[in-house]
Amino acid sequence: MQNILEIIQQFMLEASVGDALADGYQCVSAQRIAAQYYPQVDLSLPLLITNLETLATPLKLILLNAYPTQHPVTILSGDTRSGQTYATITLDALDQAVPLTSTSIVYLPPLHPASFSALQAIVAHLRAPEGCPWDRAQTLVSMRHDLLGECAEVLEAIDAEASGQNNSPHIAEELGDLLMAAVLMIQIATEEKRFQMADVINGVVTKLIRRHPHVFGDTIVDGVQSVLTNWDAIKAQEKLAKGQRQPDPLDGVPAGLPALEKARQLQSKAAKAGLLDRVVLSQTTPELATLLGAAPTEARLGEILWQLVAFAQTVDLNPEDALRNYTVQFRQAARRRD
Repeated sequence: MQNILEIIQQFMLEASVGDALADGYQCVSAQRIAAQYYPQVDLSLPLLITNLETLATPLKLILLNAYPTQHPVTILSGDTRSGQTYATITLDALDQAVPLTSTSIVYLPPLHPASFSALQAIVAHLRAPEGCPWDRAQTLVSMRHDLLGECAEVLEAIDAEASGQNNSPHIAEELGDLLMAAVLMIQIATEEKRFQMADVINGVVTKLIRRHPHVFGDTIVDGVQSVLTNWDAIKAQEKLAKGQRQPDPLDGVPAGLPALEKARQLQSKAAKAGLLDRVVLSQTTPELATLLGAAPTEARLGEILWQLVAFAQTVDLNPEDALRNYTVQFRQAARRRD
């Protein structure tokens, strides 16, 4: 691998690149990036990539997970003895450029302000003494309603595509708001010396690896149901390792879920635990099958649920409360049977 100082000195000769590197940079080998599924780099800093050789295509595909297709790329080829050449192209053409060798160096300018660290920096600024009064006034408790609201707006943006239109910009915007809410809550916890972003990221990365032994280990699965079965076993082991009681098979359904989703999740857990046969349950009122027709569709089911809401209103009943209360009764009855 070339000496990093030599790399920087060579690029400093190119004025536009040299000015950008003066404030900081990162230098990574192509082999390291090509071995990843997403480039683990800071998009807010200039990126130098060395030791390219035959890795142009896999390198490009990984970089395109983070950078736009038209992001500029500068290639330094040659050496000080035989002469150096600079070529600026777009990222999508990286593997169509001049042949890359072990002495070639690729430079990607920073992508402002698109890095996760940039979001963290802005949120920390908002919480600083000279920041925003609203952000400074928030607590983990006060952010609960904002978090639910942002989740709902993400779902609404996705639902807007039911008409067939591409709502990607709106979905991206709402996901950004949701991400900002999470980062703000972590910043609050950081200031209270409870945990930091690194603790959150480390926890979820460790959990993902532990709960996917069929990807990161030797476990063999034969489909989604096999994966879900493994997850239940792994979660039970995790609780035992923490000294927690043997989990109730119906545990893990968030209390704050809307009643319909809560019922769906509770039925799923009950079915896996042998406490509920959904096929038998679905046949207890034959009229339902008639209403849905021979080829049930999501639209028809939605229409029937919509009509049920209207019917509940005419008889002065709240369908949300009715279903939520029934799920509570079912769980109590299941515990008594157990």
